[in-house]
Amino acid sequence: NKSQYSINDPSSLWVVVNKGRILPSSYVPANLIAPKVVLSEGSGSKNMLLRQNASAAAEKLVAAAGSDGLKLMLVSGYRSFATQQSLKSGYVSSQGRAYADATSAQPGHSEHQTGLAADLGAVSRTCQLEACFGDTTEGKWLAANAYKHGFIIRYQKDKTSLTGYDYEPWHIRYVGVDLATQMNKTGQTLEQFFGLPAYADYPAQIYQLSQ
Repeated sequence: NKSQYSINDPSSLWVVVNKGRILPSSYVPANLIAPKVVLSEGSGSKNMLLRQNASAAAEKLVAAAGSDGLKLMLVSGYRSFATQQSLKSGYVSSQGRAYADATSAQPGHSEHQTGLAADLGAVSRTCQLEACFGDTTEGKWLAANAYKHGFIIRYQKDKTSLTGYDYEPWHIRYVGVDLATQMNKTGQTLEQFFGLPAYADYPAQIYQLSQ
């Protein structure tokens, strides 16, 4: 049932955030907590927080990986509008606008602000936040098993024209087991599943998400 949850409410499980859809700058998700998993930063860091439902699911996902002999950790979780603004400015300064737009979101356009997105990596830090993570044992396991715990690989290989971002095998987005399972079967992006426009770049008219 595609209308079960709103795709326009920032606090919704199924909110869709991309280059053409922006979150309010003031939006901060409720119930942010640090999952009980290995963290790349101290638990006091806001970057280690996720919404409660995503946090609980991440704990189960990491535990399942552990049962298969793999060690995953949370590299990045929630990011505020201001934090994303600072990150983006840094990328533009060091890498240039074109590269920055392909690899990082403008403030308000990042899924991390929803508290439902997480960047995971191997505890060994092999290929951390790099495309080669998809070729590691941990990356392959994540691609095959994330949906069982309610997560999708948001920025898939060869889907840049649909998502607006380069392939990110480490970036998972919590949508719940039902939707994640359906999307795993079809291989669709959120834009395709909900019949939304795809934005390879930032359009002149941005859709403002609001509660």
